[in-house]
Amino acid sequence: LYQRKSWKQPSTIFFTSLILAHLVLNLLYLPFSIIAFAAGEWIFGSTDEEKKTTCTFTSFLYSYTMRIIFMTLAAISFDRFLFIVKPHLHKRFMRPWVALTLTIAIWILAAVLSSVPFYGLNEYVYDDQLLLCYQRPNSTISLIIFNVLFPCVTTAIIIVTSLWTFCFARSYFKAQSLIAGESVYASKKKRLFGVFGSMLLIYGMGIVPGLVLLSLQHFVDVPPELFISFVIFLFFITIASSIIQSYFRPEIKSVLASRCPLLFYCACC
Repeated sequence: LYQRKSWKQPSTIFFTSLILAHLVLNLLYLPFSIIAFAAGEWIFGSTDEEKKTTCTFTSFLYSYTMRIIFMTLAAISFDRFLFIVKPHLHKRFMRPWVALTLTIAIWILAAVLSSVPFYGLNEYVYDDQLLLCYQRPNSTISLIIFNVLFPCVTTAIIIVTSLWTFCFARSYFKAQSLIAGESVYASKKKRLFGVFGSMLLIYGMGIVPGLVLLSLQHFVDVPPELFISFVIFLFFITIASSIIQSYFRPEIKSVLASRCPLLFYCACC
């Protein structure tokens, strides 16, 4: 983002949208959750009506930003898939104005999906055990659409395009290393495995446990401490993913290393 010419790239537009969504989540939702955890109850508001209003606001904000994050991750995965696997299609169709239009559409669609409780499809609730305000389905149809169909479609796009891109890049580096020599592409192969492996580990540890807990709660009593731990680690993703991407991008790493050499010296040691 610090290079002006990078603003003309579609990937920069998508990553900027992702950063803004994480920023809104951490600045406007995370403080409410931390204070509620510390106080042991929802304390935002002097009356029940005010508490309900603030709870509704934070629930909408959480649902809104999380949908933006997942849809933007799917857009980034598809953009990188086209750029690496189908570069001729990427150059032809993925223009900056297309990426900007898609980003605006993602924010609008996320707002529409997150506001369905105002139309009676879902409901905003406060859980006394979890100490969280969140959006809950109130019918089988809303459960299937918002809790099953949407996450499955988004996750499938991310997994399929990411694995396809990874396998294609790996086979390309392997073929080129046979021609130019193993040492030429050794660092690129390590970076490829490092980025994909680290991001898969971080998002897997942050999302899979939550999906398992949400599935188990319909059959057994899940301790609220597990849900609280999941929420805390979910917020940790916003920091960890940025660090991982910065570490494996040489242009960003060189700038950070020049300004904070001690940090990268200690990390290498």
